[in-house]
Amino acid sequence: MSFFPSSLAGRTVLLVIAVIVVAETATFALLGHFRRSSHIHQTVQLIAGEVRLLQIVLPQLDEQARQGLSAVDSDEQGLQLRADGNAVPRHQPQFPFARRLADDLGERLGEPVLLRHGGGAGQRSGLWIGFMAGSERWWLLLPPPRFEPQALPSELWLFLAVTLAAVLLIAGLFVRGIVGPLARLGEAVSATGDGAARQATPEGPREVRQLAARHNTMLDQLAGAAAERREMLAGLTHDLRAPLTRLRLRLALLQNEDERAGLVRDIDDMERIVGQCLAFLRSEELDRAPPPLAIAGLLREEITRQRELGRPIEWTVSAAATHCRVAITAGNLQRLLDNLLDNALQHGAPPVEVHLAMASETVATLRVRDHGPGITDADRARALEPFAQLEPARATDGSCGLGLAIVRRIAAGCAGEVVLADAPGGGLEVVVRLPAC
Repeated sequence: MSFFPSSLAGRTVLLVIAVIVVAETATFALLGHFRRSSHIHQTVQLIAGEVRLLQIVLPQLDEQARQGLSAVDSDEQGLQLRADGNAVPRHQPQFPFARRLADDLGERLGEPVLLRHGGGAGQRSGLWIGFMAGSERWWLLLPPPRFEPQALPSELWLFLAVTLAAVLLIAGLFVRGIVGPLARLGEAVSATGDGAARQATPEGPREVRQLAARHNTMLDQLAGAAAERREMLAGLTHDLRAPLTRLRLRLALLQNEDERAGLVRDIDDMERIVGQCLAFLRSEELDRAPPPLAIAGLLREEITRQRELGRPIEWTVSAAATHCRVAITAGNLQRLLDNLLDNALQHGAPPVEVHLAMASETVATLRVRDHGPGITDADRARALEPFAQLEPARATDGSCGLGLAIVRRIAAGCAGEVVLADAPGGGLEVVVRLPAC
């Protein structure tokens, strides 16, 4: 399992935080080093000055003055003078401050310096600093608060926290300016992959703008190629209608009824295939933003026309969907329903049930179910692809596998979707979800 965020924004923010942490750690390490060095230097200067002064003054004082001087108590951070005797500790200090103080102080005074410590290893009692004044040894007692520099003021910590928050805010704005255009470009690419070509707005850094411009150029090239293909196929299928019409006229002159019936069925299959190809090509020519259309009335009219042809179709509409409006053209709505009904009657079994309802306030649902064998789960995705033939026998009954592909393309052009499901009690149920206006 990776501990790094999966998104570019998360990784960029994590990188910024890591850089800030490393920089702040290095800054505090250097600050602490210089503060300790400065503190040692100041302490050495103070003690060296005191020692030199006492080396001059103490030999000239009488016994009573010396005792009085050593009896004076300073504050908790001041130096205290002590005479040599049994009260002096015997333990030599080993902590870093004492070792460095002994080295720097001996170098500054030009003579060795004795250090004694009242506690064991790791303890922080007063530090005794021995020196010679005349022929006598005296001791300066350095209290523990003088061992280390003072802690950083709280104002500095607050300033650093505010600075860190400001840096993270600025970094977040920069990351948003980079990741936002990338995310929108990714959405445009994903929509293009789903069949709904979408132009990307060139924005953000130069590299992202160049990528968006190349995406738009690719869309223009694909649109040009698709237009040429549509024009070629549309011309081909249109040209086939003329010889089919002539064949039908010649069939009318045949005297053999059995032979004529077989040829009529073949011509009907050919015309059905040509019609599906034309419908598939027209489904690519979707309006960019068609005006909202009240679909309940148009669907009712289309189903009434289908019933007049003797097709067993049952129609219901919910009260909420009576005035439902969808951004779709009347021609595309008719092609969508015709292909759903043709697919249900040709590959399913009657009766066919059509139901229009509202899945939510913003989504209309058109359900078309039959009572046939249905489609297995493994074949449902392939059934929505163009020219898909789930059964070899379907290739000989006037079907070229474009019915559900046409429905899917029209629904995708309206920002909708098509789902194939098992109908309650058996059969296939095709669910078309369209955004309502």
